[in-house]
Amino acid sequence: MIKLRDWQSNCLQSSLNWFESPESNNRFLINAAPGAGKTLAACVIAKELINKGDIERVLVIAPRREVVNQWAEDFKLVTGRHMMKVTGADTDAAEMGMDLCATWSAIQGLQDVLQLICNTSKTLVICDEHHHAAIEAS
Repeated sequence: MIKLRDWQSNCLQSSLNWFESPESNNRFLINAAPGAGKTLAACVIAKELINKGDIERVLVIAPRREVVNQWAEDFKLVTGRHMMKVTGADTDAAEMGMDLCATWSAIQGLQDVLQLICNTSKTLVICDEHHHAAIEAS
């Protein structure tokens, strides 16, 4: 059992309420200081959405390989599910039916694969440190 901090528990409830709201645009932002536990909070949210049947797969995009490794470890700890770490060369990732984690630079070669995943399964996309997307795009 994961012991959540107060802000993480509040975040979990807020996110579940947000995703259930008919007015929701299905986008939810977690903004907290470095080291506050955003990854853990997001993993718990994902687990709840999986358990409720609201999502089938999780796709995480993170800034660096070390962060991808952390996501995979935390995701397994919280959900019990393996998260495959993919690179731009893993063009068959959509067919594997697994939760995936990639770096911002790797997704440039995976755009078609990621679009296929999102089109064929209920997918939660988590953009970790999304400001890196602009850096990679430039």
